[in-house]
Amino acid sequence: MKTWNVNGCELHLDLTDADAVERYESAFDQLSEEAAQIPEDARASVRIRAYCAMYRRLYDRIFGEGTSEQIFREIPDNTTAYDEVYASFLEFAAAQTTEIAKAKAERTEHLRRFLPNRAQRRAGK
Repeated sequence: MKTWNVNGCELHLDLTDADAVERYESAFDQLSEEAAQIPEDARASVRIRAYCAMYRRLYDRIFGEGTSEQIFREIPDNTTAYDEVYASFLEFAAAQTTEIAKAKAERTEHLRRFLPNRAQRRAGK
């Protein structure tokens, strides 16, 4: 589950890779900073455009420049449409995180079954 399929695009993100996770973390840090800078007293159209631009930059930072053009090629600046893409991305990331944790737990359990514990090693001496 390292491929996110969205609006006809296949985007790859491996959340077990340090470089990918660093881009992911940094992109979300910047998203938080940018969200705080959207002027609340601006016209609604200005806020919507700023909101959508903020999410386009998020995907470009995570997946590389030009990614947002692929994702949103036929989508106007529309908060509902952008929220749906964002929800899809969060579901993708959460599913991958769950899969990673499950695989790690299975490996750990497998090792536990085949490695004697400390008391068993002492008793064997």
